[in-house]
Order: sequence, then structure tokens, then C-alpha cells
Amino acid sequence: MLICPHCGAPLVRKDKTFCCESGHSYDIARAGYCNLLQTNKPGDHTGDSKEMVEARRRFLDQGYYEGLAMAMCQQMKNLTKDKADINFVDAGCGEGYYTRQMAAVLHENGKLKESIGVDISKSATQYAAKRDPHTQYVTGSAFHMPLADHCADIICSLFAPTPEDEFLRVLKPDGVVVCAVPGEDHLWELKCAVYDKPYQNREEKYQLRGFRRIGRQKFTYRVHLECPEDIQTLFAMTPYSHRTPKIGLARLQALKELDVTLSFVILVFSAEETE
Repeated sequence: MLICPHCGAPLVRKDKTFCCESGHSYDIARAGYCNLLQTNKPGDHTGDSKEMVEARRRFLDQGYYEGLAMAMCQQMKNLTKDKADINFVDAGCGEGYYTRQMAAVLHENGKLKESIGVDISKSATQYAAKRDPHTQYVTGSAFHMPLADHCADIICSLFAPTPEDEFLRVLKPDGVVVCAVPGEDHLWELKCAVYDKPYQNREEKYQLRGFRRIGRQKFTYRVHLECPEDIQTLFAMTPYSHRTPKIGLARLQALKELDVTLSFVILVFSAEETE
């Protein structure tokens, strides 16, 4: 599935490197990931930092989002019920919390052929690779994935960008894209604590150009955040953290615990037929 980011030729693994027929090679790190992002200079920071990845990993490991992970795993079972040899891609995989569980379910059911996790953060793919024996993690952009044309049976995107043209290029004609997006009441209590006039998410806005929606599942539940660190980590995982005024951040830091609603919508898309 992997291709050379320099020339586009297929990559073949040889010991601890990926190589193409043109002679380009890419080292596989000790942790197991491979950096195929060719747009940044050595030493430049791209994507989530090591500290951000560690905080998110600690938060997710406490099981707050286990409901979403279980729902995504069930989707994998449903979508591959009558299929085999699945090529699976998680675009914007982060530290691999969901990728790892979905790949494991496909593997346990004898469905998995190859699993690839792509994220622009080297720190994220490094952590992901250490904990997932079924997936090859690569550092790369979801907008320019180092993947062959029409190689994926399933592409997942959980709270990540959804570049339609790139998904259409990578997806097989009969493949599907599975997206997880916030429901209208997602994190409502957190937003009420931070903003004077909180607003609900617009569920109807989530569409993919060039695709038709073939499935939708929504579920909602509440969790109790037991400490300020968990509250602040959750807030940092949202887009709100980049546009919240100082007074709102002060309210956030004053919270000691919080009961909060988690609401998710899982959407399944297939490519529109073209003449």
C-alpha cells in the first residue's frame, strides 16, 4: 500500500528500511514507525507535540472515550461481514487509540490484510507504533498520503480532516469512508463552563463531496471527569482551545471536576458512481 513520497513508486520493506525501485529509502525507527513526510525540514515541529500526545494518551487510557472505540470496532465487524483481505487506513490516526482497537478486531476476525496509520505528528506515530503490532504507522499528511491509488477498502477519519479528493484517490471503487464527528450536545457542560453563550454543534453540516452517505449512527453518554488535569486535557483536544478568551480559560482552570456529555455521530460514505 505504501508508496515513495518522492517519486510515487511502490515501497518494499527490506530489514529496517522501506525502499523503492528508484533507490529512495526511508528508515524504520526502533519504535516501528516510518517518517514519510517530506515537507518539513529536519528539526521542524509538525503536528502535535510530544507533551500533547502524552497528555491525550493518558486521558484516553482512562476509558472516557471507550464507548466510541467500541462503536467503531462494531462498525468494522459490520462493514467486513462478507469480505476478506481488508486494507485498512486510519487517516489522522493520532496516537493510535482507535486505530489499534479497530485493527485488532479485523485481525481477530481473520479479515485484516494490511493496516496503515497516517498522522502528521512524528510523536503521535511513534507512540502509536509501540502499542500496535498489527499496523504500520507512518508520519505523513492526510492531504498527501504516501499510499497507492485505490488501495484501501476502509478509510477512517476520527475528528480529523477529510480531504475528499485524496480519499477518492486512495479508496477502492467499492470501499467506504467511516467518519466520527461530534454530536450536537458533545461537551455541552464544558462549553457552558467556558463560554457565556455556548452553541451546539451542527450535525447536518458533515458531508463529503464526491461521496454519498450510506450509514449513520448517533450515541450519547455522560462521564465524570475527576480532576482538573483531565478537564484541561479534554479541552485541549478540541478546536475550542485555540479560540477561547482569557476569561474562559480562567474558568476552565478553576474547575475541579465535571460531569460532561459525550455525543458522537458515526457516518459511513461510499464513493458516488461516475459515468
